[in-house]
Amino acid sequence: MAARKLTIRRGKRSKDVTVAAGTAIIGSDAIEINIDQTTMAKKDAIDLLDEARRYILEHAWPTLTT
Repeated sequence: MAARKLTIRRGKRSKDVTVAAGTAIIGSDAIEINIDQTTMAKKDAIDLLDEARRYILEHAWPTLTT
């Protein structure tokens, strides 16, 4: 899977992250973050980003091929 989509909901932890196939980002070497700000406080968003970071650190990363 060349691109991954990580999803985590408010109040959840890194163990609750779901992974699906992502869509390619033009120009590559990028990360795209979508945050629904309609009902989420800034602190909630930061907490979720921290959990996503923890997930990335705890799980295997594919070997780069160039």
